[in-house]
Amino acid sequence: MILSIILAAAIAQTPVRVAPADPAAFFRGDGTVVKIDPSCRDYTLDTVQTNPDCAARVAKGEAAPSLAIAAMTLQSVPARRADAVQLLKRSAEVTGSPAVHYLLGSVLGTAQQVQPDYALAVRHLGIAAERGNPAAADLLASLLLAGKGAPRDVPRAISLYERAAANGFPSAAIALGKLYLAGKRVPKDEARGQAWLDAAAAANAPTAAQLAALAKGDTKVSNYQLIPSADPAKVKLVRYGTFDNPDIPPSFGFDPEFQKIHDAPYDDRETLATLEKGAAAMPTPYLYELARRLASLDPGRSLSTYLLARTRMAYDAARCADPAAAEALRAWDMVVAPDLRFLFAAGAPPRVAIEQALSQEATLPADTQPWWVCRSGMAEMSAAMNGQAGALKLKPASAWPDLRKTARAPLEKLLGSN
Repeated sequence: MILSIILAAAIAQTPVRVAPADPAAFFRGDGTVVKIDPSCRDYTLDTVQTNPDCAARVAKGEAAPSLAIAAMTLQSVPARRADAVQLLKRSAEVTGSPAVHYLLGSVLGTAQQVQPDYALAVRHLGIAAERGNPAAADLLASLLLAGKGAPRDVPRAISLYERAAANGFPSAAIALGKLYLAGKRVPKDEARGQAWLDAAAAANAPTAAQLAALAKGDTKVSNYQLIPSADPAKVKLVRYGTFDNPDIPPSFGFDPEFQKIHDAPYDDRETLATLEKGAAAMPTPYLYELARRLASLDPGRSLSTYLLARTRMAYDAARCADPAAAEALRAWDMVVAPDLRFLFAAGAPPRVAIEQALSQEATLPADTQPWWVCRSGMAEMSAAMNGQAGALKLKPASAWPDLRKTARAPLEKLLGSN
């Protein structure tokens, strides 16, 4: 309660202003727009030398050709993505262009194509945002909310989202609407959340109209989720609305205890230390979380930990009597994908990561009771609604050795072809 009061006081209630989407938002700053030179647009670092004029301008660090060549290289030449980042760093240093700072911050802060460096991303996005780039303000806000690259700073994130929304980046208004309606990072304010979604819809932001309609009818939503437990007496149903839902169903292991860990700032060293010390002995979701938090620090360990987590969850789900448990694999991939996607940008995982995952999996016990995933079907939901949650329904223990071999088989197959 005290924290909510402090946050409410820190966040100024500014007017709701949303401008229609500006196609040039990514290239704006200092009152100008960087225009990409069409003559340099279709070249990469591997081919730009065939266009001497573009090559000379890139060598000087000019913003427009550097943006074009870097973007095309990042998209189509995976082996030279690190060189594209260096090109952007040089251009940012030479020109100070907000558009270059934005693209560099975006590449380093989204984990899509290269290993993220969130602290450096925050620095470059901050430069671009302060100089009028609304796309940078939007992305910087999301990093500050997550505690990536800087301490979590909710008031500053709100201010950045508001600035982006008012200057041609209406998706920031959608983020604000969801934030106020969820009440997770800020005190819940349904009226203000609705106002941001309505304003985004008026600016024709994609999905805003549907979300605004959902918000208006949210009090009529009865979205019950099952909170799993090893103890049947502790299994319960919790009602959520449309906007305060967990990231994935709690019955896939995203229960309140895990959510506290997941919601801690991404850079929080204490949380990482807790996971590194105990994740192997914890329910499988904690291995996924460890993989997510290692991604920016140690990509190799992050990848092997993710492969371990996925293999282990496959074994967990396979032991459940209800086949609905297998849906947890796809759900957890969705949770960790934003932080791990760059690890798969070059294709199949390297042999060393597969070997490490299989070796670590072999040390884990075979007889755990996977309560975190075996209560995920409709039968369990119905039983809980009637106050009749019973013991876990598992396949016979005699089948578990073969189920474990089956769960390990995809990695062993990759190992054989690597």
